[in-house]
Amino acid sequence: MRYTITILLLMCMAASVSFGQKADKEQLLQINHLKKTPPYDTTQQQTFPVFTYQSPDDSALVTLREIYHLDSIAGQGSETERAIRLLEWFHNQVPHEDVRSLPVLTARYIIDSYREKKVGQGCYPLSIAMNEIFLSMGFKSRSVICFSGKYPEPNGGHVINAVYMPSLRKWIYMDPQDNAYVKDEKGNFLSVEEVRERLVNGKPMYLNAGANYHQVPTKKEQYLYTFMAEHMYRLICPVNSTYDSQTRSAGKVLQYVELLPAGSKDPAVDMFETSVSRNTNVISYHTNNNRAFWQLPSDR
Repeated sequence: MRYTITILLLMCMAASVSFGQKADKEQLLQINHLKKTPPYDTTQQQTFPVFTYQSPDDSALVTLREIYHLDSIAGQGSETERAIRLLEWFHNQVPHEDVRSLPVLTARYIIDSYREKKVGQGCYPLSIAMNEIFLSMGFKSRSVICFSGKYPEPNGGHVINAVYMPSLRKWIYMDPQDNAYVKDEKGNFLSVEEVRERLVNGKPMYLNAGANYHQVPTKKEQYLYTFMAEHMYRLICPVNSTYDSQTRSAGKVLQYVELLPAGSKDPAVDMFETSVSRNTNVISYHTNNNRAFWQLPSDR
């Protein structure tokens, strides 16, 4: 089924529920398509604002942390161990469901709405809530909106998170919908960019054993090599990673940076492209420079 992008995001990329229906031919098709994608241009000058990450001392993030006892949930241990516990906890709080997004996109509203109404949320709200949970615990984190190169309709999509680990000096890939993260053959955590690179060059990747969709184990062949391979063409992140950054309301300005391969044509106008509506002013910056897009945040 195909949707326009606006409805698609409201329903959170319905294609994400079809992992098990993909055939080997589809896997090869998506991998080959990604391999033919033009390279990035690391010499391109940065023309977009620096990404920002809200301090965990922000009052809304402090409240979020205290209400859900996130310190206890994260527990002790390494950065990655604590982040994994937060990922698993939130994955079990709100399941994925293809429904219209809530009017308020904050972690508190998303969690409490599920507890009250028992209605899950799409991958877009799940990623937003996960991002706020990470921020509240001092992790610098982004929502990463992933689309294919098919215009004007992207044929589905997915939204995940990139979480910065100072001890590793790198971003790591995390997906709250599937409780998923990815490692290489040596057990090293992979970033979103590294996952994309390995899809192209054929190097091995491994999903964590606990990755699942509605308690059904997630298979890497369908999840990584078919579904994510299709949606690693157009990557979009909000410029400002803060609490309640994505609720659309009158007078609000939302800024995004969009990473595209060199020579890509500009996508059609959608909810992430520069536009003005009665509710929101959207400003979108395009770049072909993956190094600038994935710049590491300050460790301070």
